[in-house]
Amino acid sequence: MTDREIHSLVEDVLARTMRDAGFESASVEAKPNHADEDALFVTVRFHPGAGVTRGRVTADALVSLRRALEEQGEHRFPYLTYDYPDDPPPYAEDPVAAE
Repeated sequence: MTDREIHSLVEDVLARTMRDAGFESASVEAKPNHADEDALFVTVRFHPGAGVTRGRVTADALVSLRRALEEQGEHRFPYLTYDYPDDPPPYAEDPVAAE
């Protein structure tokens, strides 16, 4: 699959499975994972005020995405990272940890 096809599929699947959780958009980056295997790293962005996404929703989204990618012949594993606009930046309250 091309990068454009992957991004389109990811957006479609996540919009369908995470719509009620406040899904806004997604970005995809292809790079090696911790075991140096080719993988897809997906950042899932939510609308402001979306709150924390329930585990069942995130699990269903990952399973649906993995299945849809494999049906198209794409076997790289999709790792999902969630970006909530209302979350404080990392280490905002611990300046020593930010160093």
